[in-house]
Amino acid sequence: MRALAVLLGALGAATASCHRSVGADPGSSSEGGVVSAPSAIAPGAPRSGMVWIPTGVLRAGSALDEVPRLADVEMPGTEVLMGGFYVDVLPWPNEAGAIPTTNVSREEATRLCESKGKRLCSELEWERACKGPDNTRYEYGQAYDARACGAGRSAESSARRPSGDRLTCRSAFGVREMHGGAFEWTDSSWGRGSTRDLGVVRGGNDPSGELTSRCASARPMAPRERSPVTGFRCCAGPRNDDEVELEVKVGVPFQRAEHTGRSSPPLDALGGVACGPPVSPAPCSLSRAWTWRPGPNVELSLAGGCVGRDPSARCALAVSRMLEGKVDVLAQIDTGREIPEVVLVEGTDRRIRVRGADLKGQFFREITYSYGRVDVREVR
Repeated sequence: MRALAVLLGALGAATASCHRSVGADPGSSSEGGVVSAPSAIAPGAPRSGMVWIPTGVLRAGSALDEVPRLADVEMPGTEVLMGGFYVDVLPWPNEAGAIPTTNVSREEATRLCESKGKRLCSELEWERACKGPDNTRYEYGQAYDARACGAGRSAESSARRPSGDRLTCRSAFGVREMHGGAFEWTDSSWGRGSTRDLGVVRGGNDPSGELTSRCASARPMAPRERSPVTGFRCCAGPRNDDEVELEVKVGVPFQRAEHTGRSSPPLDALGGVACGPPVSPAPCSLSRAWTWRPGPNVELSLAGGCVGRDPSARCALAVSRMLEGKVDVLAQIDTGREIPEVVLVEGTDRRIRVRGADLKGQFFREITYSYGRVDVREVR
């Protein structure tokens, strides 16, 4: 069964790029390819209440195999060489003990920054300031810690919290409280397949703390909209021009392969290799395959088959995807003595039901997809 899982699967990944950059090929990460290099900018005189972010490489978004991840929102770890700039230590008004200013449109936030000789940050500048020189997932490190920024709470309950009292909520550059409070305007447009005029907000807080409090997380918002949970912070110095451009693909949520068995495209790699234990009497009998798209820019392959014949047949289902030309196995499900049958659970694209059988009779297992995770539930 392990070989069955290892040899089956395909993933259709998003096409992503930055302006002034080489876009990533579908199904691959751009890690290792540095996009256009701006000229190095030396820091000027220190600016009160601001941190200098030096020239360096941002790994924008998150790698395709990271969990959790928003496939239709984030770049696939694309390396972007960015010039230096300044950013406010705290959200506007950038004063310890002050309640962050909210209920402003993007234009109003822009004007307030300009009144101080500053500007709104681009979304990638904001992400660079958050990730620090080592490109960590959260501003404080790689592993999620709800206590560091007070994450996992509603935005309404945290947006009015005074600035400056969460000393552990800081990036390696010294920028503070980018999460755990109000969302923050950037001057970027939402370059992720929408036909509407939308801006980008970063940071913030909500109950899905592990997901939302990552430096790569972003949300769309109409530029004229005002919200009690959205504020801003300012940047200064020459603006970095790179922007997120992400192709968003939406397909049929669940479909059976037209050609099953050995000729089924996701199963071509099998090539007659036995997929059971070493003592298996014969190669796999592959008879069913499906494509599952639980969300935009996510495409998984499912394939079921058996080794041997009754009464000693052993059957299994593999859930997999293709990453950088290699099969990435997400789940393996033993379906006993029955060729797997799979259906989409009514009312959601993110849950499927698998049928198998053993000596006690038929049984069912559900598989759920959530932001890159595939979980197999207990037998029913």
